[in-house]
Amino acid sequence: MTSKKGRAGNTAVISLIAMFAGFVLTIPWASSIPWVRFLQSGFEAGLVGGLADWFAVTALFRHPLGIPIPHTALLPKNRERVTEALVNTVQNELLSKESLTAKLETLQIGERLLELLERQLGTEQAKTALIRLIETVLEHIPWDEAAKLADREIKRYAAELDVSALLQAGIGQAVARGYDEKALNGLLDLVYDLVSRNDTRNRLGALAMNAVSQMNTGGFMSFALNAFAGFVNEEKLGSMIQEQLLREVIRLKQEQDGNRRWVLAELRKALQSFGQTGEQREGLEAWKISLLEGLDLTDRAAHVLEGIRERLTAFIREERFADEHLVPYLTRALHKLRSDETAMANIETFIRQGLTRWISDNHHLIGKLIHENVDKFDNATLISLMEDKVGKDLQWIRVNGAICGFLIGLVLFGVRALF
Repeated sequence: MTSKKGRAGNTAVISLIAMFAGFVLTIPWASSIPWVRFLQSGFEAGLVGGLADWFAVTALFRHPLGIPIPHTALLPKNRERVTEALVNTVQNELLSKESLTAKLETLQIGERLLELLERQLGTEQAKTALIRLIETVLEHIPWDEAAKLADREIKRYAAELDVSALLQAGIGQAVARGYDEKALNGLLDLVYDLVSRNDTRNRLGALAMNAVSQMNTGGFMSFALNAFAGFVNEEKLGSMIQEQLLREVIRLKQEQDGNRRWVLAELRKALQSFGQTGEQREGLEAWKISLLEGLDLTDRAAHVLEGIRERLTAFIREERFADEHLVPYLTRALHKLRSDETAMANIETFIRQGLTRWISDNHHLIGKLIHENVDKFDNATLISLMEDKVGKDLQWIRVNGAICGFLIGLVLFGVRALF
């Protein structure tokens, strides 16, 4: 398919040929026929005008007919000046710092970026990229350091705890849930089992007989004790004490028993006052510090964090994660951000300031880029590109030169004829 430049070039050649042919064909009759002489003057002037414009246009890019005529091939000879003029025009006029900065002030860059991001969220490419980004973040988190940090933070938090207050809170919860009564019942069950044993009965009897034998009394009391000691033996005395103790234990397990209520009241009083004295507080703090110093949670924390990482990785790789969790969450976050006028104003300001600094720091690169791109081409290639872009207009200059010359020739012949 013939290009526009080619068609315009053919038109220019045809115009020159037409002017030349008209001039030659009118020569035989020009001297005898006035109107033929009139046309010949037009063809002659058109041929001169066309050739002159052909020479002028050609002289911009190369030597006409290859002859090194002075002041021709202007662009190759002045390539550096033309390039510098182009760089200066683009860099300092068309794309000046001031014009670029002023244009930034009219653009809602942050709003448009968020709109673009929101439109792209639902695409498969975006979901895949976001999931891969999360996986990369999880892979590059220093989990060993995180485990050490967790160990330090747990210890720091524990060191700040008031053990006494914590203990009192625990005691309060235990009493509120009746754990003190359950503990008393457990203790009474243990005592009952212990007292019920035969060896306990024998021990109780032996202890009682030994206590009676060591009493220093006189008179009737001594006679009574001796009579009592002769009436009972260790086994019998132990059985009596054992039965009495077991009855007391059974009574203490009854909720309405007065002694039980008294024991519980004393127990609760002792529990509620525990850790309140200065000595007890110091002891609890010393125990806490000693416990923390000997505690190393790094390995355990690392194990827990590794499990968390594996579960998170498996979760984000599920098909439903992106559609049910990631995209809806990011969409809500973007809507909330866009509805926050203060936040959007801050974003716009941040982007504009950043771009303004970037333009200020890199504006000189515009000229450098233009210079580098122009320098990539040799003279022939550069001239070919320029002719390709403006060749049509340049060819029409030649055509117009021929036509204008033809008309001017007619006018001049008419003026000469008049005088």
